[in-house]
This record gives sequence, structure tokens and C-alpha cells, in this order.
Amino acid sequence: MIILIDNGHGLGDPNGSPDGIYKEWAWAREMAGLIRRELIALGQDARLLVEEMENIPLGERVRRVNAVVRSYGRDNVIVVSIHSNAGPVSDGQWHDGRWSGFVAEVSQNASAESKQLADAIWARAIEAGLKGNRSVVEKPGQRYLTANLAICRDALCPAVLTESAFHDTREGVRLLTTEKPRIALAHVNGIMDYIRSRKA
Repeated sequence: MIILIDNGHGLGDPNGSPDGIYKEWAWAREMAGLIRRELIALGQDARLLVEEMENIPLGERVRRVNAVVRSYGRDNVIVVSIHSNAGPVSDGQWHDGRWSGFVAEVSQNASAESKQLADAIWARAIEAGLKGNRSVVEKPGQRYLTANLAICRDALCPAVLTESAFHDTREGVRLLTTEKPRIALAHVNGIMDYIRSRKA
């Protein structure tokens, strides 16, 4: 299995905390590196989708994913895109207490494998204590959200996008900056659960 880890943003992307200290692009790059290193230590073929510092357009990210899929086959590749979240009110202010929690998202045209991968990562994130008021409410057979996400929609393999916490809340920023190993391990354990289930 080739595991493509996509750090969802690049240098210069404005997403981040209201005080400007936390930058989503920098955190996502570091988190992708942590996840990749842990997976490699477990003997997995984990690769960064974006090596460059700059913000690579979504179309190019999708092209890279699909080039790997065409070389190795859709059953042998997955992609996980790493992000932090922000609430629906984009006013540059802190929104403490209004929203929190980890979510795993798939596209509206998601395959069963994408949903299974999202479910596995979500379960490990909740086990790691990342649940909040915006985490997915458990329903039978569903622990993921659906959205029109290009990296998930257009990838030719199982694809999931994760949002680990809200960077427009102080508690979210605290979690993102002080609990990096816990967040990384939740991703790694979920990915490994998915891989083991596919081999079973």
C-alpha cells in the first residue's frame, strides 16, 4: 500500500489563528511529516504528496495522486489530506466555545473504501480524545462527513481529508500546537487499521 500524505496548504496561505501566530500551512506540513515518519517506522511506503514549500494548486495535487494510482493501481494507493478547521464565521475573531472537535471528510461521490478509511481514522481520533461538539455524531455505519472536496472527489483511489481541531478557538490552537504526537498517532493508527482490514 502506498500512503500519500497531503499537507493541505503551502507557504503564504492565509489560514490560521486570529492572532496570526498559528499558521495552518506550517502545522499541516509538520503534521504530514510526523505521520509519514511514524508510518515508515512501521514498515509502510508513506510519501509526501507535496515536497515544495509553496502552495501547490489542487489540480496539480490531484494529478500527482492519480499518476501514482495509474502506476500502482487504485487498490494499492490511499491519500490522506491534513488540515485544521475554522468555523463558518470568517471574521478574524476568536470563537471560543462555539465549535470544537476532529472530523474526517470524504467526497459526495466517495467509494466504500474512502468511507472505511475515514471511519477508521475518526474512530482512532475519538479514542485519542479529539472529540468535540462538531465531531460527527455516530450513526450506524457512518463516522465521517461528506463535502465537495477536490482532493477527495477527483482522486482515483480512497481519499480522506481530516480537520484535527479549530484554529479560530484558543483551545483548538492549544490542542494543535501542544498535542502534535497524539494527533499524528491517531492518523497513523487509523491508517494502519484500514490497511489491516483490507488484508484480512
